[in-house]
Amino acid sequence: MSESLITKKAIATALKSLILEKPFDKISIADLTKACGLNRQTFYYHFQDKYELLTWIYYTEGFAFVVEDITFENWDQKILLLLNIMKKDQTFYCHTIKHDSRYFMDYLLEITATLFTEAINALDTQHKVQAQQKQFFSEFYAYGICGVILSWVQSNMKQPPEEVAKNFKKLARHSEQLGYNFYIKEHERLL
Repeated sequence: MSESLITKKAIATALKSLILEKPFDKISIADLTKACGLNRQTFYYHFQDKYELLTWIYYTEGFAFVVEDITFENWDQKILLLLNIMKKDQTFYCHTIKHDSRYFMDYLLEITATLFTEAINALDTQHKVQAQQKQFFSEFYAYGICGVILSWVQSNMKQPPEEVAKNFKKLARHSEQLGYNFYIKEHERLL
């Protein structure tokens, strides 16, 4: 492991420890550097500010595992993996996302919108769905997933991650079936 990565992980660990003691918005760079025995210059060499540190943690500890080899067939397992990662580090995720959800939600929205666009493209074998509709549908499902995960975090992750992921999978299956039925009815109407 590179020295830079070791330093970044030390700073991340310091943030996670401090989150147990005080809210994210009250944690200063001085608090972080003191907690991990580094100076401010070292912190700023690795991160622009604590928000960049936060997004680095979100990505390296969660999203990197989710996006790796994600497909329409395994996306629910990848979401479950993310939810389990979040549940394991519940205090950190609840405190930081409740403070400001943008940093976490922007990543998640980008991943899910891309995934649903790919899924819609794969299902639209006859090329009947217009690009504008594809974008709308993918954004609709992406915002839905993001909203449910945000709500799950705001409720302190009371629902088991497996249940949340199972509900996502059921919704996707039902939506696929509804889309297929709509396509068949529309096709029959045009004949």
